[in-house]
Amino acid sequence: MKVGGRGPLLSAAKFIGPILAASCGAVHAQALTPDITFDPNNTEATSFDRGENVSVLSRPRPDYQAAGLHLGGFMVYPKVTASLAYDDNIYALQSGAVGDEIFTIAPEVDFQSTWSRNSLAGYVRAAQNEYFHYASEDTTEYGAGLSGKYEFGNASSGEANLTGSLDWGHYALPRSAENTGSQLSKNPIMYDYTALDSELSDTFNRLRVSGRVDYQLYDYFNGETPGGDLVFEQGLNHADTTFTGKAEYAVSPNTALFLSAAYNLKNYQLSPPAVAYNSNSQGYNIAGGVNFDITHLIRGEIQLGYLHQQYVSPLFPDIGGLSAKAQVQWFPTQLTTVTATALRGVGDSGIIGSAGFLNTTGGIQVDHELLRNVILTVNGTGTQNQYFGISRTDDIWTAGASASWLLTRWFGLTLGYTFADQHSSGAERGPTFTDNRVVLSAVFQR
Repeated sequence: MKVGGRGPLLSAAKFIGPILAASCGAVHAQALTPDITFDPNNTEATSFDRGENVSVLSRPRPDYQAAGLHLGGFMVYPKVTASLAYDDNIYALQSGAVGDEIFTIAPEVDFQSTWSRNSLAGYVRAAQNEYFHYASEDTTEYGAGLSGKYEFGNASSGEANLTGSLDWGHYALPRSAENTGSQLSKNPIMYDYTALDSELSDTFNRLRVSGRVDYQLYDYFNGETPGGDLVFEQGLNHADTTFTGKAEYAVSPNTALFLSAAYNLKNYQLSPPAVAYNSNSQGYNIAGGVNFDITHLIRGEIQLGYLHQQYVSPLFPDIGGLSAKAQVQWFPTQLTTVTATALRGVGDSGIIGSAGFLNTTGGIQVDHELLRNVILTVNGTGTQNQYFGISRTDDIWTAGASASWLLTRWFGLTLGYTFADQHSSGAERGPTFTDNRVVLSAVFQR
């Protein structure tokens, strides 16, 4: 007998082990990843740099930062994180919640080139998760990645950059993953994730143009129920390809306007009769916005546009509407950073009768430097997933707080708490549950 079926497409461009999930508390929400990057150490400022302010989390702390190992033209940073957590609803159940303690050991090695012009960086990471009473939940996750930057051109001909990255990992779907067989399988559902991206940008005085290609490959493993029935997840296997073009114009040294256009293709590995229906689709997102760094108070990027996703199968309606992506940071003092984020886009559904949903997510985080080596963080996120083709809406709320104590260059502690509340409504509603998690982590680094 075959049970289960289709589910969310969880992105893991970076390692997403349970330590990260526990610290951010938003394992049920889509990641907020606006295109804003800040380099406080940049000495060749341009009209597109937004480094006037340095956030609490990115501020250099020479007395507490890992010294690393100098090997040739690279700095190597080994690290081991050990954590002890308690989760009061490890199966994400509406009733009959089961709690357990979890021990996680997570070694990693990162490296970064020390070259004067171009750069190369990478990582290798793993996490072994051991449950005290429910050994069937034990998982081993691992991942590795490379990223690089090649600079060419000059001020007269245009300052050009070619960047790229490759990530691969083997991960476990959380039991809270919506619309999958995660809650049916006796063991967590595992999947492999591969991501490739490349971007070419060129700057001509006040104008910067760029083209980017992103490729993501998801490969899910089937599960098995306690009774021996198949939990079929391989129908989720697919590749996402996105092509993005962007043009930015600096109206002043601290403000730039931009236009962007993105086209995506989603190709699933299996088609009927192996699966119930064809899930392939294509879509676009046309948007405009502004990025800014105003005085010592505020910086950020705000983007608004229109999205449209069209499905191959006539069973599914097209999805269209407002798209948004934003991140704004406020610096009320040098010791406090307030970050607001927002995102609206299309997600892939795994529910019979629905191929996709509109995801709307907003969040806020406050980081405060209580002492030079003590960082306090509180955050909250609200997400709504509105499904097309069926009567279902999911509302997800998460909140968290943590305190990090940097004792020395080699050792630090973090105590964190996260809360998640998922409520599903409609005729085809999904699971509703709450979850509380406390985690104490110790970091040993060189």
